[in-house]
Amino acid sequence: MLAHVSQTPHPPAGRNKTRILIVSCAVLVAVVALLAFALTRGGAPAAGPQLPPTTPAASAPSSPSGPPTNAPASPSSPAEPSADPELGECTQPTEGFVPQRFTIPALDADEAVLALNLDEDGNIAAPPPDQPRTASWWSGGPKPGAGAGKAVLSIHTYNPSLPPALGNEMYAGGTSQLRPGDLIKLYGRDGQVQCYEYTHDVKVWVSDYDPDSDVLVDFEGDPQVAIIICWDYEENTRGWDSRVIFYGTPVAPAA
Repeated sequence: MLAHVSQTPHPPAGRNKTRILIVSCAVLVAVVALLAFALTRGGAPAAGPQLPPTTPAASAPSSPSGPPTNAPASPSSPAEPSADPELGECTQPTEGFVPQRFTIPALDADEAVLALNLDEDGNIAAPPPDQPRTASWWSGGPKPGAGAGKAVLSIHTYNPSLPPALGNEMYAGGTSQLRPGDLIKLYGRDGQVQCYEYTHDVKVWVSDYDPDSDVLVDFEGDPQVAIIICWDYEENTRGWDSRVIFYGTPVAPAA
């Protein structure tokens, strides 16, 4: 089981202090339905988003499970540029921007990003359930290109009665299909291209999630991208027992 992670500084004054672990998983009932659920600190005041209990899914894949791996410490500075020709279009944003598109070349992914904050239930909004490769960026959190914090994206995992969503491809067989150094790129409307190098992933068991951790919600730490998907479907509860978070650190543009 995942040990609780270290405490995180409070977000800047005026920001919502609720700690959230959120991702939506598409499942098949009579039509594709949306599963959106979140965790929040027990007994916390009712200021900010109201986060309901887990919503059960009607059907979803049984997934391999096992003990999560310990995540290495994040580097404190951007990675040095490599010889990868894909770095040629990377820029050095001077401030945060709203992403419009993302690519993961190693997975042949070139997809849209929707800037979404909260849904009608008070959860961080996910992409529409019929968009298996679209990502949603949490617009209430840090922006890509900002000097601090995690820019959070969520991507669907689909049940096996549907063609795989991008989340299924990213963690096929219960193992990350990205390798350290693989690029993740976020594109802005005005020509910004923030490039990240994938560093590691971590599986977070829902039952062990520490709402005071900076595993996902982080306004003040080193800049990163964090992409979250559902995993470990539980037949008895019809819920997803874990989340997998893929981390990337900013890459300096090629000279």
